[in-house]
Amino acid sequence: MNQKLQTRAFERVAPILQPGERPITATRALVGGFSASRLGTAVTQGLIQAAAGAAGTALARTKKQFIVLTDQRMIFLPQTFLGGPGTGVLGEVPREHIALAEAKIGVVSLLRLAFGGAGDGITLTFPRVDKKNAEALAAALAPVPTA
Repeated sequence: MNQKLQTRAFERVAPILQPGERPITATRALVGGFSASRLGTAVTQGLIQAAAGAAGTALARTKKQFIVLTDQRMIFLPQTFLGGPGTGVLGEVPREHIALAEAKIGVVSLLRLAFGGAGDGITLTFPRVDKKNAEALAAALAPVPTA
């Protein structure tokens, strides 16, 4: 993904950011249920089975999304036909409720994000061209070691 798309995503969310909130990274991804597989999420464009919790299921209804991670929350935008960030917010989750449960980086990369509740979360799948974006998002979500 090029820098122009990330900048455009930051511009789309700028009006809804809280004072002092700053965007960290933005990327496009396929969003699936928490238990979705890499191949299943990448190939299947149909409805998500209700394996995820309420927040994950609601977010997974629109498969192709643009995700903006800020220092306070994760914001989900629709993805345009050409792969850019769309207008309107599909949902958001506070950062303190997001945990990186799994990261598999490869030809098709996958990040599993848990949303605090039992079984609640989503799976983000990234094609090969967005591998660096998957790595950047995983690094931004990785827990900070405590001393």
